[in-house]
Amino acid sequence: MAKYRQKYAQFVVEGGKGVQEGLHSGLEIQHFLVTEEYRNKNETFGKPVVISDRDMKKISHHSTPPGIAVVVKREEPKHPEKIQGANLFIDGVSDPGNLGALLRIADWYGLTEIWLSEDSVDETNPKVIASSMGSFLRVKCIRTHDFPWQDNIPAVGADLKGDSIYSFEAPTVPYFLVMGSESHGLREETRKTLTNFVHIPKKGGAESLNLSVSTGIILDRLMIP
Repeated sequence: MAKYRQKYAQFVVEGGKGVQEGLHSGLEIQHFLVTEEYRNKNETFGKPVVISDRDMKKISHHSTPPGIAVVVKREEPKHPEKIQGANLFIDGVSDPGNLGALLRIADWYGLTEIWLSEDSVDETNPKVIASSMGSFLRVKCIRTHDFPWQDNIPAVGADLKGDSIYSFEAPTVPYFLVMGSESHGLREETRKTLTNFVHIPKKGGAESLNLSVSTGIILDRLMIP
């Protein structure tokens, strides 16, 4: 649960690929655990501690645990002193799968952090970790109750009444792309702080786009040279 991950400043990464990346990430690994069955069936690496299937199930979020996990020390990323390059701010994301996908998108485009409103889903949620496919190791989540954009830095928000993203002239860096939640969009207090609005024109009959899909499309257009 999130309150325990925060209380003990720890989170769990499961599965062979995630564990191997975690061990080479520079993060502080506090426990490296495997079951006897996993060790007998797989090539081992590092120096894991063997625990029972029962104990592994206690720490796993899977109904059938993969049998290998690390407990990682949780660190709170510091706010950068100077805003540079393209930046992404998510004004409320409640679905862990969406946040994991957003981390992958940010990682693909070379962003090293995502800014999150404080009410967003916990970035160490096991479903976020799993759906990020390792990108959580390279893209940090910075939580804030204040809008991080500074004077003279454009902040472009996604809104159905905004300019078409295909005709919008992307601002020069640094800038912020600000995305709202799927269910509520941008909050009014957020909207008041933005300099521009863009939208993705619809050609078919779909009612809406997934938050991470929309973010990927808009971010791609903004980053085209």
